[in-house]
Amino acid sequence: MKILEEEEAKNLIPLTKGRETMLSAKLKQLKVGQALVVTPKDWKTKSSPYRVANNIAKRHGWQFEQGRMPDGSGWVFKRVL
Repeated sequence: MKILEEEEAKNLIPLTKGRETMLSAKLKQLKVGQALVVTPKDWKTKSSPYRVANNIAKRHGWQFEQGRMPDGSGWVFKRVL
């Protein structure tokens, strides 16, 4: 087991039994200017991860620059606002 200090714990969003997924938790932890790369290995559902990012952006009033990686290895989400 590991005890997290207050600084580490305040930025941590736990996954709950609700509609929280690993992707949504990671996107909510992004600060402005940071980016998240999602590989196809990480995303196995039928719909694209854009749905999750757009839902978070709408709820929190954020904006993401999002698209596929140039080499086709997944998706990239960069928090702009």
